[in-house]
Amino acid sequence: FSHDSSRLASASDDNTVRVWDAGSGECLQTLNIGKKIFNVSFDSTGLYLHTDIGVIVLDQSSTSNITPDEREPQNSRYEGVALSSDRAWITYDSKNLVWLPSEYRPLCSVVSGKMVGIGVESG
Repeated sequence: FSHDSSRLASASDDNTVRVWDAGSGECLQTLNIGKKIFNVSFDSTGLYLHTDIGVIVLDQSSTSNITPDEREPQNSRYEGVALSSDRAWITYDSKNLVWLPSEYRPLCSVVSGKMVGIGVESG
């Protein structure tokens, strides 16, 4: 839930994150993440979502009066350090920063502040 309890964020097996109006149950925003995430939470301002792959910037215009069926899923935009959805890049503000060779692409990952932790197949 957002800090004011007006919105709820959820992550799905279809590689999306959705932001919901907690009062009406209406889907306000759908973001294509490109991979499953397991942790999602609002920051204190409600402008960003913290996830296990980085901080996602929320589009504030998405809360307009467009019905959910008329809205196409949006690609996520990351703030600060993150991992690209294909796990091939460490990014900064959604720009590719460090390319990861295939043997170093993570099976699991976590982002905390300016640090990225990755777990690779070889251990």
